[in-house]
Amino acid sequence: MRGSKNLPGPLLTISDPTVAETLLDSGPDLLIADMEHSLIDVPTLQSIVMAAWKIPVLARIRGLEKNEIKKVLDTGASGIIIPGIETVEDAENAVRFSRFAPAGRRGAGPGRASGYGHDFIRYSRESPLVILQIETESAFDDLESITAVKGIDGVFIGPVDLSIALGIEFSWQNDDFVRAVDRIKKRADDLKLITGIYSPLRREVLAEVLKREFNFLMLGMDREALVSSYKSTIEFMIRSRSPE
Repeated sequence: MRGSKNLPGPLLTISDPTVAETLLDSGPDLLIADMEHSLIDVPTLQSIVMAAWKIPVLARIRGLEKNEIKKVLDTGASGIIIPGIETVEDAENAVRFSRFAPAGRRGAGPGRASGYGHDFIRYSRESPLVILQIETESAFDDLESITAVKGIDGVFIGPVDLSIALGIEFSWQNDDFVRAVDRIKKRADDLKLITGIYSPLRREVLAEVLKREFNFLMLGMDREALVSSYKSTIEFMIRSRSPE
């Protein structure tokens, strides 16, 4: 993912793995399963990872919780996005909970990622991505120290929560918002960290995001895609009706 530009990663919120399987036909570079704001749990995530086949799946987890991180990574997810990061200690714990010794303190278990224990040696040498979500005022204020923590792979910007936390409008026409986003990205770029951001499917917003060349984009939501596609089709049908 390092060195890539604008990889599309549709956001999964529907807890049915057939949605992930269906979305493969759209040609995504990755899929992102949202465990923070949806009903997707660990067993569902594992089904999604299996349905995605060879497409990497990142899981945005509920928060910084040791046992959940262990179980999520045991599914075979390619990495995690951790929301709600506040401090350097949070960042250090994110690494500690996600890495096997000596880099961390993650417990070993016979999960799917290690071939149910039969291929643990190989898996123990791999390093699923650990990406910190920057969305709080304290994380923004302490950005330099948090991003300097050894072992993190990247940062992800939650633009809506970030704008709320900083008391500024979420708009790419808002100079304060743009400066905040650009500050985070520049810091990550300087450290050669992976960068990602959420973008709704509205093309005028997406155009602004694409200009900044993040490594990957959390692209809309599956529900948003359903509504927008049906809405545009139905509007076309209404316009096409012959006048009575």
